Amino acid sequence: EEAAAAARADFARHWQEEFPGEPAPRMELGSVRAMERELERCRRHLRRLQRALAEERFKVLYLEAALARAPP
Repeated sequence: EEAAAAARADFARHWQEEFPGEPAPRMELGSVRAMERELERCRRHLRRLQRALAEERFKVLYLEAALARAPP
């Protein structure tokens, strides 16, 4: 448990450097297996967010183009 606490503290320190003022999310970092599970969960979440971002980007570009073609 001491190693897990040290890993969480290290993660929190790095998080604060990247996102000042934002609390670090809780992550299970107590073992290699726990870290692998967190990594897979983060990758799945990232894929969902990238998909949502791509969909919103498409809608913005489509609407901008449609408005540019619209008569005043």
